[in-house]
Formats: sequence, structure tokens, C-alpha cells
Amino acid sequence: MRVLFVGPPLYGLLYPIVSLAQAFRVSGHDVVVASAGGFADKIADAGLVAYDAAPDLDSEADYKRRELDRLRNNAGTKPGDFSFFSEEMSDALVEFTNSWQPDLIVYPPLGVVGPLLGTKFGIPTVMLTVGFMHGQKQIDIVSKALRHAYERHGVGQRQSDAAWLDVAPPSISILDHPGALPMRYVPYNGGTVLSQGWEKTAGRRRVVVSLGTLKPMVEGSGLIDWILRDGSAADIDFVVQLGHNARQGIPDTLPENVSIVDWIPMGPMMSEADCFIHHGGAGNTLTACDAGIPQIIFGEGADRPTNANLIQKRGCGVIPSEGRLTGSMVLEVLDDSSIAANAGEVRDEMRSLPTPPQIVTEIAERIGQSAQTKLSMAGRR
Repeated sequence: MRVLFVGPPLYGLLYPIVSLAQAFRVSGHDVVVASAGGFADKIADAGLVAYDAAPDLDSEADYKRRELDRLRNNAGTKPGDFSFFSEEMSDALVEFTNSWQPDLIVYPPLGVVGPLLGTKFGIPTVMLTVGFMHGQKQIDIVSKALRHAYERHGVGQRQSDAAWLDVAPPSISILDHPGALPMRYVPYNGGTVLSQGWEKTAGRRRVVVSLGTLKPMVEGSGLIDWILRDGSAADIDFVVQLGHNARQGIPDTLPENVSIVDWIPMGPMMSEADCFIHHGGAGNTLTACDAGIPQIIFGEGADRPTNANLIQKRGCGVIPSEGRLTGSMVLEVLDDSSIAANAGEVRDEMRSLPTPPQIVTEIAERIGQSAQTKLSMAGRR
């Protein structure tokens, strides 16, 4: 079976689809992941075949510009007329899909060019969630930004998906889609070479910190200013992930117990962490859930307030009061055995779910049965 994945060119939307794409590939299927610009290279680095649907697109620069405009205009969290680059990718993907003729298209909620392609060419589509709150409402809103592509390519009402896949832990899931298939979230954050700095110092607790790839690029690192300036007040080792494009305004000299890295493959790093402080992006939230460690979540903007509230309600993390992080709060979370126990329960929930290879088998059977039904009906006609 030929499977086309739609990978919007932003880390938080692209990387969550990689584990399922790899599962299809190692199960013997032909897989192509469509993305754009430098993110096509990220797919190739993952050992997958990439199709670059917009080679000249600088998606991060474009996204930063949009977010700065939003801040200047006090637009809040309204999505605006933004297709998350499905518009920019649509024409090339229509041409590629017509040529390659995939048997299945898999897309994340904001990869709305997927349903356009499926509807135009009569190809089954599967929606893979990448977090908690992106459901039909969000798909419909973002699809409106793709209306001109629908018109250009003569596509009418979107077809129904063959399946939805829900990666949220069952006790936290809020997906409103009857019949959605639960699937274990297997973090993919890129590869690395293990080095001496990965090992935790014996007898000391380690806290990993990340504001994601987009938020600090636009707004800076103010949320974690206490760590960067006064982190030595807590007897804890902090490992802070902060890209070079997000380090404006940080101190020239850091506390001895604070180290900054450009990129952390969060999955492996979580195994050495006692707590995770982060912005509340879905990928970070689910990666911490998979590791079974307590979380401190700021939860500002986009889907992050929902993610943070779900984690706090489940009892496996907290939200800083008024967004202010303090050493006493970090120590309280580290010393609270109930938070650690609840985080462990959520980890066990996730690890009991069907894995991506198991889901591949079920999806392949569904697509095969659907194709056989269509052939039988055509024969009867």
C-alpha cells in the first residue's frame, strides 16, 4: 500500500506524525511524507522519503511574522486566515498525488490539505491527532483558509475520514469523535549521539526545561527568567532547551547548575528527568506523560491552556500562579509523591494502548475492506 503523510512544516505538527509513518514503512508499505522547505530534510533525517511541496518556503520566519502581527494587533488566539501552510503546499501536492496515486492519506488536524487531496482523488483519509483539543472544529476553521485551493482544484464538500486516531491518555482525552481508535503516543524528537552530559549526577535531581521551538522565537525566554538568573537558589540541575534564535536577552553568565542546549531529543532526555517545566505544547505535554514524570506547565496561547488544565486536573502537574515560576514551587512539585504517582498512572495508561505498528495493521485491514467493497459494488453495477 502507498501511504502519503501530510506534514505541516513546523516541528510541533510534523514530528508527531513520524512514529506512525515509520511504523507503516517497517510494516512493508511505501511511505512518502510531504512537508516543505527545510522540514523536508528533517523527514529524510528520520529515514523516511520526503516530498518537498514548497522548496522556497521559510515556514518559521513566516510563522514568526504572523505571530508578531498578532501581538501588535492584540488579536488574541483567533486563528485568522491561516492554513498552516497547506495553501502553499496544495498545488504541488495535487500534482504529486495525481502522479504517485497513494492508497491512503494520513494527516494531522492542521494539515488540512490532506482532506482536499483525498476528496479530489477519492483516496481514503485518516486523521492523526497530535494533542488534546484539535478536533473537527479546528479542522473546519483552518480549512476555511484553504478555500481558494478548493476552488482552484474543483473540490467540493470534503469526504468523511476512514478513521481518526486518538493519542491522548484515555483518562485525559477530550476528543469528541465516536469510534476514534486509541493509539499509543510514541515520542519522536529527532536522533542524537549520547554524550557524557546526558548522565544525571548521582544524588542530584534534574529538571528539564523547554518553551518549545516557536514561543521563545517570538516572545523570548521571560517565562523562565528565574531559572536563567537565580536558578542556583534551588539545589537542582536544570537543563534548558533554547534555540539560538530565542536567546535574546538571556544573561551572559548562567548559574552553575543551569545548562543550555540548542536541541533536546525529549524522549531520551525524559528518562533522566525528575520533572519537566514547559510551555504546554501538545508534543511536550504528551512526551512527559509518556515518561511518567511531573510537569510544571505555563499554558499560554493556542491549545496550551487546555493542555495545562487537563494535566493539572488529572493531578500529574501544576500551573504556575500568574505564570510566575519560583524555586519553592519546583521543590514542592518534586517532593509531592501524589503528583509522581498520578504521572506514573498516566504513563501506564499510554503504554497499554495499541502501538503504531498495531494500528497500521488495523488501518490496512480497513482500507483493504473498503476497497474490496467498492470493487464488489462496481461489479454488481
